[in-house]
Amino acid sequence: MKVEKVKEENGELELCITASPEEVDKAFTDGLDVFVDQFQLRSLEGETALQKIYNAMSPEEARDAVSSAVISYLIPFALDQENIIPMTSSSVDAESDPVEGKEFTFNVTILPKPEFELTNYDPVEVTVLAPLDVTEQDIDMQMHMLASQFATVKVDPETGEEETIIPEVTDEWVETNLKGMGVTTVEELRKQFRATSEKVKEEQLDSAKANAVMAEWAKRFDGEVSPKMVDAMTTDMLEGFKMELAQQGKTLMDFMLEQKTDEKQIRASLAAQAEAQLINGFVFDAIFRHEGLELEVDDLKHALTAMAPGQEEEVFDQLQAAGRAFLLKEGASRMKAANWAMDNAKITVEEREA
Repeated sequence: MKVEKVKEENGELELCITASPEEVDKAFTDGLDVFVDQFQLRSLEGETALQKIYNAMSPEEARDAVSSAVISYLIPFALDQENIIPMTSSSVDAESDPVEGKEFTFNVTILPKPEFELTNYDPVEVTVLAPLDVTEQDIDMQMHMLASQFATVKVDPETGEEETIIPEVTDEWVETNLKGMGVTTVEELRKQFRATSEKVKEEQLDSAKANAVMAEWAKRFDGEVSPKMVDAMTTDMLEGFKMELAQQGKTLMDFMLEQKTDEKQIRASLAAQAEAQLINGFVFDAIFRHEGLELEVDDLKHALTAMAPGQEEEVFDQLQAAGRAFLLKEGASRMKAANWAMDNAKITVEEREA
């Protein structure tokens, strides 16, 4: 694939991309397969993805869809070849539609990921409060909440009044009702509750440490995140939120009516999160470069596990096939930088006053 830089202006980069006939043919097969799966057209008539697309819509709509799918497939490979990571969706300019078996040239304008530096690269020092101890009262409350789930209601036949009866938690009751939890006595149940609660406390402390360390590093960020980056990431986050709602059988309108809010307020909330996430990512990029860290196979494996636990090989193949291996490398390098920041931080855990 031939890639030439046309111009760079206002942080945006315009590229001229020329795909060979072989690369175009591959885009017509693999790229259209991705489109068919994405829009659930696999069950439609037609032996090929191209035929299925033309059977699903009007000729003009199908032509536009095919052109868009082919170009969308080619862009990541061109960017990966030039080691360019895009921050926003691409703006495409093509004089004609791609044709199978023929060379295809088009221009694309992107917002490439910039590099920022930090004002200081010395390990940070932070202080966090220790979590509260797990008390017997905490365990009592959990015992009561568990027993309440087995409560029964007794109705007085004369007055019609209802009385909620919560069972007493005894060894016999535990053995009868909680076999699935792997406990047979009250003592074992209390020990299990304590172990679970203490594990949660440990996780909360780890999270507090990571948040404190990251907050200190973020103060050293020396740069300005462009509104275009924030807007693009906000849009991506909003689309992700819509997908989460759809899985719950809800629409964004349903959510807005429930929460008495509107899309403008939702975007404003997401924009703040987007900017913070962008800064954190740029901070990790800077640490990775400055410390001369290098990726190893295990780093990539850990990143894959974080991205898709249990589906590592499948996701790796998908990223490779779509020319998006840079996402894996970026995630792995940022995880390695985050681990370096934690390993080298001086963290003081301050006990709470009684």
